[in-house]
Amino acid sequence: MTLYATFVEHVRPVFERLVGEGLIGAWGLTGIGHPDTIIKLLGERPAPAAVQCIANLLDSPGGLKFFDGPAKPRAVMTAARANGVGVMGIRAVQAGALTSAIDRPLPAGHPELRDFARAAGFRRLAREFGVAPAALAHRYALSLDIDTLVLGVKNRRELAECAAAADAGALPPELMVRVDETVPRGEET
Repeated sequence: MTLYATFVEHVRPVFERLVGEGLIGAWGLTGIGHPDTIIKLLGERPAPAAVQCIANLLDSPGGLKFFDGPAKPRAVMTAARANGVGVMGIRAVQAGALTSAIDRPLPAGHPELRDFARAAGFRRLAREFGVAPAALAHRYALSLDIDTLVLGVKNRRELAECAAAADAGALPPELMVRVDETVPRGEET
């Protein structure tokens, strides 16, 4: 939400000064804003040490989206990799859209409800495999080109499911293809 010129002229120099003074070790970006601007910043110097990036099957930031056009999280990941910037995956279950059920009331037409409907085929595949959709969503996110995954868990049960997904490891490429085929493309929010 910070304007590009403001970031380049004022914010990034302060971050760099803080690094130089030893007050912070590094700085990063949250990569859910305007993707073309984030991609541009990832290619500039000084570059951030890391970028938080949407890492889910739907490529969706859901209700966090505040701009027109596609979110382009995989293009952000690619730009980060090309520029030596670490990638912190976020929103692996897309605020509940990639789980068995939305766990809170949302108004009709809410982005998470639209994504939940888009993920019906994904939930069917998870049932076919005999796994919880959230666990499969976490394994999928961990299989993307990320360095780490920030968990958005609400309780110990969800944390245990995430740990089990991490222990199970990345999905094999053929399973990634099957998972990808479960959701319509071109409808990313």
